Amino acid sequence: MLIRKEQMDAFQRAADCSYEMRLVHFLQSQFPDAAHEAEASLVEGIRGQIAKARGYGLLTEQQIATYVTSAWLLGGDFDQEFLAANEMLGSNVPPDDKSDWLERFSEELFHRLEQRI
Repeated sequence: MLIRKEQMDAFQRAADCSYEMRLVHFLQSQFPDAAHEAEASLVEGIRGQIAKARGYGLLTEQQIATYVTSAWLLGGDFDQEFLAANEMLGSNVPPDDKSDWLERFSEELFHRLEQRI
């Protein structure tokens, strides 16, 4: 039995939708301001961030989740606003290393901000 392209596309859309909803629920469970956002608005924003993450070569769910979380915390255009992030994401560094760097970068940034308060 062969699966037609239309069927594979339908499976992929279902998987994408499921992942988007898991990211929505993750953000809502971790960040109070996300819990107050309309679900449709969060899904739309997450879709855009997923596309940006993939454009930087981040492909696994973990890599993309790290990118989406960083975008939530640092702002949707953090990849353009923070020179270091822009350089790292646009580099030829392997995707896992980019993701690990991005997680450390975000944590360090918030740690430094916390020390100033």
